[in-house]
Amino acid sequence: MLTWGLAVGALLCLTYFVVIVAYSGIGTAYAFIWILFAAGLGGTAFCVWHYQRHPRKLLLQLSVSLVTLCGTGLVILLVLQILIIGKVPQVAESDLEYVIVLGSPVRGEKPGRTLLLRLEKAAEYGLQNPETILVLSGGRTSKENGTEAEVMKQYLLDKGVPEEQMVLEQHSVSTVENIAYSRILIDTLRKKNQEEHHQDERALPAYLPAAMGQKASNPHQIGILTSNFHLYRAMQIAKKQGMQEISGIAAASDRILFVHFCFRDGLAILKERLAGNL
Repeated sequence: MLTWGLAVGALLCLTYFVVIVAYSGIGTAYAFIWILFAAGLGGTAFCVWHYQRHPRKLLLQLSVSLVTLCGTGLVILLVLQILIIGKVPQVAESDLEYVIVLGSPVRGEKPGRTLLLRLEKAAEYGLQNPETILVLSGGRTSKENGTEAEVMKQYLLDKGVPEEQMVLEQHSVSTVENIAYSRILIDTLRKKNQEEHHQDERALPAYLPAAMGQKASNPHQIGILTSNFHLYRAMQIAKKQGMQEISGIAAASDRILFVHFCFRDGLAILKERLAGNL
């Protein structure tokens, strides 16, 4: 039964790899992980099968070690998937002061599929919350002609979002940098705002705005908008950088590639944890 289960798992991984390549192309980022999953499961299945038939020719420790390794890896990835999917907010918090829209690769001067879905959500949020400033975060990569932020701005302009409602962060090339540079930009904008309006930086007691007939301030003044599969990692990175009072806004993602994106981001979470970024 164990052998068959591992073999079926390997076949499913291999089949999904073929689906990814047929649907999105051989250049799909990290599509090869499904080949690695298939090889790991298939190799373990072969070792278990071989040991069951020739127990004297294959060490029991090898089969047990491979099964334990596969089982442990599977449990870790499933726990990460629960965190990724379970932390996706169903409703976006309104009237935020700033919303950081995280970039994603573009195709020439057009947003890629993932970025397009993020921008659709950003346009919707921006038009519904005209006081919110959208921080479009994304720099230039070696494969792109312009910055992601410039492509994002043009798309949102075409959707009717006012130019004055957007600011560009064009230096970042990773999620960690997206958030770090955007935070610096927001701090600069806030300081400039205070200087222009001569605002007193001392916080008023929470009851005063209501007593004066004013709307109480939203404790979550900054939002992070990104794909649903990417939101958990982005939020944890932001909290690691000291942004505690933040709100997540989830954009949709490609349905066929959703499983691939979730598992890929699960591996990215492990990498960021080892690097100390979350």
